[in-house]
Amino acid sequence: MRTSYAFLLSAILTCAGCDNGTASPPIGDGGDTPDLSASIPDLSGPQPDLAFVQPGDTCKGTALNGVWVADAKLCVVTYATGLGRARQMAVAPNGEIYLHSDGNVVVLYDSNSDGTSGNTERFTFASAAGLNHGVAISHDGAWVYASSDTTVYRWPYTGTHTPSTATAEVVVKGIPGGGSHVTRTLLFDPQGNLLVSVGSASNVDTAQDERSLVRSFPIPATIPTGGIAYLTGTVVASGLRNEVGLTYDSKGNLWGVENGRDDLSDPDFNFDIHNDNPGEEINLLNAGGVRFYGYPLCWSENMLMSGGLGATTQWADQSAEVAAGLRMTDVDCRDGSKVQKPKAVMPGHWAPLGVVEYTGHALPWAGDLFVTSHGSWNRTPATGRVLARVQRDTTGAVLSVAPILGENNGGQLRQGQWSARPVDVVQGPDQALYVSDDLGGRVLRIGYKP
Repeated sequence: MRTSYAFLLSAILTCAGCDNGTASPPIGDGGDTPDLSASIPDLSGPQPDLAFVQPGDTCKGTALNGVWVADAKLCVVTYATGLGRARQMAVAPNGEIYLHSDGNVVVLYDSNSDGTSGNTERFTFASAAGLNHGVAISHDGAWVYASSDTTVYRWPYTGTHTPSTATAEVVVKGIPGGGSHVTRTLLFDPQGNLLVSVGSASNVDTAQDERSLVRSFPIPATIPTGGIAYLTGTVVASGLRNEVGLTYDSKGNLWGVENGRDDLSDPDFNFDIHNDNPGEEINLLNAGGVRFYGYPLCWSENMLMSGGLGATTQWADQSAEVAAGLRMTDVDCRDGSKVQKPKAVMPGHWAPLGVVEYTGHALPWAGDLFVTSHGSWNRTPATGRVLARVQRDTTGAVLSVAPILGENNGGQLRQGQWSARPVDVVQGPDQALYVSDDLGGRVLRIGYKP
């Protein structure tokens, strides 16, 4: 029987939606999967359906060899190379890709329509001190945003093939920097507020006031001198170890993918559970109800050799890294009024870093989510380094999670060994999927053969 401890983090649960003592309005309608389409405009193109109309040749260009695909009609093209640490991407109003690469915002385009962004079809748009991951473009197409671990900057969007001459403007300042997780993913919500995701400072980080959460920042017409203070942002969701991948779907639902903790142990299981647990989470971040998602007090079951209760089951973290006085019980972790459970889990240590809803018709999977897995280090044998499809039904509920792209090993998928480490995924103007790879320093295009 698992040890029961007093639940002492009520402040996290009661104030997960508070900011400096001021309660935020509830998010969602209180249902399991809120449908906000009546009040939030569709920003993603056509509503998802299962019609399949090939819009053009999305396989043009240089095919990437040694790739396993789940469907023989899928093609993988090397869209751009020589990009160093290729991280988050954003699609500009003119259809060009803005990519975070080695501390720079780089613009990729294909002016000769050969299916590739060559060395003369790119330029460095902007740079700022410490840029390391995030890039986003405001919905009105006026500004390009990028992030370091402590600061969010912006520059006016021009749409021309020339570097920005503007000085980087500080938008958000005072983000807690350093630690194990230094990426700051950027995303705009349908109302134009800027979301910033800040991961934990360590593997098991019990300080939950400034990190392990997503904050929202309204963007005023004029940014205050020196920027908006980080702690004034509204907490959208907390208890998130490292929610690098964020996206809104076409119904206004905010989805995130979470990197679970490493080296998990539990005295009530007499075998090593860390290889397959915790499951990497797929979270609906604007679900109705509590905004606390469990970390570091609860973990999500993926697969247990014995004693398991099924994927997504919440277990209290009883390891030594969580002080006894802070621990929850299994009952607490499974109480929906205290902890928001994930909508689905992926294999442990997949390290998901990007997610997008597919709304196009070049691939026959409109309405599904696609997730990039950066790959494991805390598992033997290694796993991940794939692009996965998250199949959903018409209500948005997750039906399955399965790789569609990875390393080819004699006709079979071999995880964890591919020469690519996928980071972000976006849908391009040609309705193909584009995946950044920070190991190969490239962007890949995933299309479908006519």
